[in-house]
Amino acid sequence: MRLKLQSQNVAKDLLTLTYNEMTKYWLYKKRTQVSGLPLLVLCLLTTFVSCNKDFENKIDLSAKPDSLTGYRVPKVLYIIVDGARGASVNTTRAARVPDLTDNSLQSYSSVSDESGLPATTWADMLTGVKKAKHKVTKADFSGNNLANYPMFFKYIKAKNASLRTAAFASTPAFSTNLVSHADVNLSFNNDDAAVKNAVVSELKEEKASVVLAEFNGVDRAGKQYGYDAGIKGYSDAIYLTFDYINEMVTALKQRKNYEAENWLIVVASNQGGDFVIPPTQNDGSLFSNPLLNSFTILYNSRFNYQFFSRPNAAAVPYEGKAVSYDANTIFGSIDAANSSIYNFGTTGEYTVQVKVKIKSRGTNNPPIIAKADDTGNSSAGWSFLLTAANSSWRFQLAGSSVTGTALDLDTWYTLTGKLYMEGGSRRMKVFTNGVLNNQNAMTANGTSATAALNVGTSKSSFGGGTAQTTITDIRIYNTALADSYIASNYCKTDVKPDDIYYKNLIGYWPSMDGIGNQLMDRSPSKRNFILNGAYSWTAFNELSENLCSDLPDDIYTRMPNGVDIPNFIFGWMGIQSLGLNLDGKTWVPTYRNINP
Repeated sequence: MRLKLQSQNVAKDLLTLTYNEMTKYWLYKKRTQVSGLPLLVLCLLTTFVSCNKDFENKIDLSAKPDSLTGYRVPKVLYIIVDGARGASVNTTRAARVPDLTDNSLQSYSSVSDESGLPATTWADMLTGVKKAKHKVTKADFSGNNLANYPMFFKYIKAKNASLRTAAFASTPAFSTNLVSHADVNLSFNNDDAAVKNAVVSELKEEKASVVLAEFNGVDRAGKQYGYDAGIKGYSDAIYLTFDYINEMVTALKQRKNYEAENWLIVVASNQGGDFVIPPTQNDGSLFSNPLLNSFTILYNSRFNYQFFSRPNAAAVPYEGKAVSYDANTIFGSIDAANSSIYNFGTTGEYTVQVKVKIKSRGTNNPPIIAKADDTGNSSAGWSFLLTAANSSWRFQLAGSSVTGTALDLDTWYTLTGKLYMEGGSRRMKVFTNGVLNNQNAMTANGTSATAALNVGTSKSSFGGGTAQTTITDIRIYNTALADSYIASNYCKTDVKPDDIYYKNLIGYWPSMDGIGNQLMDRSPSKRNFILNGAYSWTAFNELSENLCSDLPDDIYTRMPNGVDIPNFIFGWMGIQSLGLNLDGKTWVPTYRNINP
């Protein structure tokens, strides 16, 4: 071991090391030094490997015989259980194979491909890519692209052709269409017991290195009885399959050279099965679809226990970074020349909507958002104002205004004001959290050619107040939104291109940019607010009964899924997979015992 690190430049030196080199260095130093530098190295290593983006497809979990005494040979037992709903496996506790769940990364809320086609979900689990790449989208496997995205055995053999690869399946189509580069490839025509016996026999082979097994008994039981743990025929099939798994694990641990080997055991289902769940269990997400509900267990005797629970899709926090406005000093502005499209004039229909949380009401009647020469009198223009006297708010156009409800501090609200035509007259309405508060005729002028569009403050003869607010999700439409739409959609924290009113947006500022000096306009208008004053972007993560955030884009990848497994195996076997164009996410286990 001859990694040269100068302690004064350790951070710089570590940046040049691979994950595996850092692991070897730390283990080496552990044997030669108790304190000092190794702790720093370990801390930096922990920080680095937590950054999945930086280390994606680079992980190497294998030890190296040239660097560590007591080297143990990495090997893999990979077991696929067809049709085993993650929720049902968790309910039956059938996974209680000795040690299997105590030293593993595990999820019973994994999500398989939305098609629910076994051929597709198998391909995901064996290639590490999704159907857009492997193109297994039909039950007969026609039109596939497995030549370019083969099952993972190919790369095992490419690293070391002498490594023995073996596959045993209950489903002939699995063996025939998906398994390649195998020294042994046998199918047993729906006979799970025969698959188990073949695996046990293979594990007695001294050269056994990577063993793959596919069982379909649980899926057959689900089709016959129903896919739920409360149905005896289905739960019995789960118990039986895990009895088989226990036999295989026992055989593995009885290998003559077991103490010199380092086994990764993977047990996972390709998908669940169709079943009608109670409405109270359905949150509208893919997590609630029994057909897609799979499970994933990644085991090694040295792993720490890590459980990945199902996210609460019915209570998604509103999260991001936003600016806290101070009515005296911090605000956003679009100058008059660029904000003329937000002049409302005396005819036409418009809607303004914002989300606001008030930290301090301040004094007088501070503006939330305004395009007016002076919000404190009957000057031309429009504004949303806080009313200090009764804690309410109002939508004002010059001398005309409509008042909304009182607003509590430190609470998120959606405020909506709309101008609409009725019988040749123009009227105003205001809504708080989708509820209509008041309406009135409007005769004043909503145009100010000289005023900027401001958020957080605006010129006022009242003095502008000293309110402190967080304002996000600012929308201006060139139409009057339907009352029913406002009531149904006020809580949404963003607007999608397929929304029926998206084409009417003339200004849309999510105001969660997180960096820079602008609030970027996501509408076709592209009129950005410029931030003024000593602003800062402050991170927040909050649940509110008044908000209904969409599921984050990455929510279904927050736990191990079937498509991730080949990448994990590559890391275990010391195969660099960066150039393989995999879709699977990298998972890095933590160890309860770092000794090889």
